[in-house]
Amino acid sequence: MTTESQGKIQGAQRLLLGSNATDAAGRSLVDITIDLVFVGTLGATAMHMGLLNMLSSLAFVIASLPAGHLVDKYSALRVLRIGLGTKFALLICLALLAFTGTLSIPLGMLLCTLLGICNVFSETSQTTAVPQLIEEDPAHRTSSISKLIARLSAADQTMTVVIPAVAGTGFTLLGAPAMLGLATGLALLGLLLALRVRSYRQQLGAGPSDAAPKQKAKVLSGLQYLAKHRTLMAITLAVALANLGLAIGSAVEAIFIIKDLGFGELGYGLLASVGGAGGLVGAALAGRISGAYSPAKLLVFTGSAQALLAGCVLLAAFTTEAISLILLIVQALGWGVAALMFNIASSSWVVDIVPEELLGRVLSARRLFTFGAVPLGGLLGGWLGSSFGTTAGLIGWVCATSLAVLCFLLMRSSATR
Repeated sequence: MTTESQGKIQGAQRLLLGSNATDAAGRSLVDITIDLVFVGTLGATAMHMGLLNMLSSLAFVIASLPAGHLVDKYSALRVLRIGLGTKFALLICLALLAFTGTLSIPLGMLLCTLLGICNVFSETSQTTAVPQLIEEDPAHRTSSISKLIARLSAADQTMTVVIPAVAGTGFTLLGAPAMLGLATGLALLGLLLALRVRSYRQQLGAGPSDAAPKQKAKVLSGLQYLAKHRTLMAITLAVALANLGLAIGSAVEAIFIIKDLGFGELGYGLLASVGGAGGLVGAALAGRISGAYSPAKLLVFTGSAQALLAGCVLLAAFTTEAISLILLIVQALGWGVAALMFNIASSSWVVDIVPEELLGRVLSARRLFTFGAVPLGGLLGGWLGSSFGTTAGLIGWVCATSLAVLCFLLMRSSATR
């Protein structure tokens, strides 16, 4: 590869990273602002907020398969631009409604659901576009994919930590219309950056029509391919079980820390800040770590780390107050790193082994299981906590994350025989 072509590829990667970062910043800003508007301005009840969260999760289920099909059919970069453009238009409507004081709870829920669908399309497109921005060199393809996905994930993680920290202050000083206007500007910037991204093949003169292989496969091809591929199923099951465990733990963790251990809201908030710091550490180390280890080794190591860290929270129920605090700090700091690297390992591995013409649909099919486990885990964690106490929910968290690694190792070993 010439120095010139390598520079063009790196430039395209930087544009995609910039588009991803601004999109993630705008998405985080909208999420925080909508919560504050619903609760503080519109007087939303717990039922309203629960319904809002359910609709956001439902958007992933509804749009996952169609998004994957369209990404594979029309190319990832084209669908990315359409998704970001639609999101920009929806945010203009949301900002105008907030500015004129005509925003209502039903309208807000409708717009947030549509924004959630746009997020499915943009996130699927961003990941599917990765192989199109990697040079076709078998010797470096796997590591190049891992590093680019690590950089995308690091940008996401950084924005989800930084933006909430300043959004509350901005909302108090400037109000909802200004915050939503800022989010709209970020969406526009992300769209403009995405419009400038060109795939590796386009840079070699292949033309836009070659940006994605032509195919006539069906919408369910991703599910069919996933079901037949043992390694893919192992990766997907591991992520689904890890998400299930986290959702179970999240349902009882706040009650456990605030009430059972007696650390109160302040203690819980400080631990959340430590977790955010851990996420930033993970974001800073993501590229270096992902390039040094294979996805398989990284998945097992970080999955095991998640099980041990969940065990730290459970152990805090049976120790002194001082030791409990130390265990919770270790868990909060370590979880941000382990969870981020776990997701990077699974995503980069999938992108590397799935044929490019099926990648969008396979990624979307995986979302049905990996994201579908979250509401199930929330319900299970709530039932365990209500029926048997918060300790039962924490045990469920440890069991699910341990099963994630165990099932992966068993399925992986049978697939390689």
